[in-house]
Amino acid sequence: MFRKIFATLLMLATLFVAACGEQTETKVNKNLVVYSQLDQAFTDELLKTYGQSSKNISISAIYELKQGGATPDIVLANSTVLQNLHLEGKFQGIISSAGDRIPRQFKDIDGHWYGVFYDPAVFLVNQQFARTVGQEKLQSWSDLARLTDAHISVENLTNSYSTIAFMSSFASKMGEEVFLNYMRSINSFINQYAKFPFTPVRMAAVGDADVAITRQSYVSKYLENNFPAYVIVPKEGTPAELFGIAVYKECKYKKEATDFINWIIADEIVKTLSQKIDTGYMFLLPNGMNGALANTDNLWLNTKYQTAEQQEALALRWLQTVRFSDKNEEEHNEIRYGEPWLPQKLGGFRGYAWHNS
Repeated sequence: MFRKIFATLLMLATLFVAACGEQTETKVNKNLVVYSQLDQAFTDELLKTYGQSSKNISISAIYELKQGGATPDIVLANSTVLQNLHLEGKFQGIISSAGDRIPRQFKDIDGHWYGVFYDPAVFLVNQQFARTVGQEKLQSWSDLARLTDAHISVENLTNSYSTIAFMSSFASKMGEEVFLNYMRSINSFINQYAKFPFTPVRMAAVGDADVAITRQSYVSKYLENNFPAYVIVPKEGTPAELFGIAVYKECKYKKEATDFINWIIADEIVKTLSQKIDTGYMFLLPNGMNGALANTDNLWLNTKYQTAEQQEALALRWLQTVRFSDKNEEEHNEIRYGEPWLPQKLGGFRGYAWHNS
């Protein structure tokens, strides 16, 4: 009798140990590595928050892709970077329930990447200058080109992904010649193209510049609350840098990566974290999965300069014909006051600002 009881207990103990072994195996953490071009403090907070709420998954970030280095699982990057990597066949298609709500112009229609945030170009206007010329005269790109005396601060347009995105988006929307002519029309107001993104913000804030052409994220990051300057989003529309998310083909954890995509696109806590860190990023789904879409009608996206070669060609034309142009002041005045940069099909300069085409 005791032998039977002992044998039964031994068998149960063996099964219990085996079951514990299987359970232990299922609890082994899977790790996702995210390459991010976003603000580092924001990315770190995002991944920390997501990791705390996720089971059986750890998630970490890298901020540099090294030649011969490990391939990340997920990419958070500028849409042009995402599109180039997609054209190189780097990504796997993902079916995302949250991504389905994103308008088609803000994603790859086959699911290889999805837009999440955007960062619009804005004017940061010094308040004293606004009082001098009138706030109503500083509402649009057209208004800026009408000024007869101003000091405009701009980051060097070949500095970064963001400045290249600005050129590419402007030229995509208005045409390359219109973009270049517009930049010529304000070029004599720009004493120096800034090396760092914070310089135009700080110059406008302290009065060393009247207007800074910058990004919403830079204003949020670098402008102190007590400085006398305010933001204007140009009323005709404005170039926007789109940030999105994609999954590399080498990622072993497609389901977990998809869960993260759905979370970052639609979970309202992501917007809360962005506001907490004051990133300045704008959300395509600002009110979560079931909320209304952001009003994106006046955002200008890069639709025509997708390859590195196209972007380099545009940057070279800007350098040769605008920044280092040998045009004399008379020619600059002809551009500014004659306004040939604005094509007739857009309604003409004096008929007021541009119309969306």
